[in-house]
Amino acid sequence: MNICLFLLFIRDCLCVFQSIIFIHDRNSHRQEVSAYIDYAHRLTTDDFEVYFSGKKRLLPRNTDLSFYNWDRNVSTSNSSPNYEVIAEDASGLLFKNKSDRKIINVDPKGYPGDNTTRTPVETDLYFHVVFYDHIIRRGT
Repeated sequence: MNICLFLLFIRDCLCVFQSIIFIHDRNSHRQEVSAYIDYAHRLTTDDFEVYFSGKKRLLPRNTDLSFYNWDRNVSTSNSSPNYEVIAEDASGLLFKNKSDRKIINVDPKGYPGDNTTRTPVETDLYFHVVFYDHIIRRGT
């Protein structure tokens, strides 16, 4: 299924996906960077047509939920309209969904959380990509 059909399916579903995308790659300055990206929030701030068409690549930004520049040892964390960042937890980095208050655990060895799936993506475009799809059920 292509991405456009999938996005239409999500729109018409009786549930809402609020996905977090983890990307680890090199930026335009050839620095190694990674971030957890609130996909729904980025959709409101970016023109995704350039990503879907392959004209540009989706890359980490220091304004994402959690950002790390491996070369400069710089990290930032920012809550979004959909997620609160919980960085000081003994379990590691967590995200709390603001709609249903459920926790998303991004530790690859841990349980991702209720109504959340973790899907690693095999790709030659990035060093590492993982989708965390969180489902928020709507009333019928």
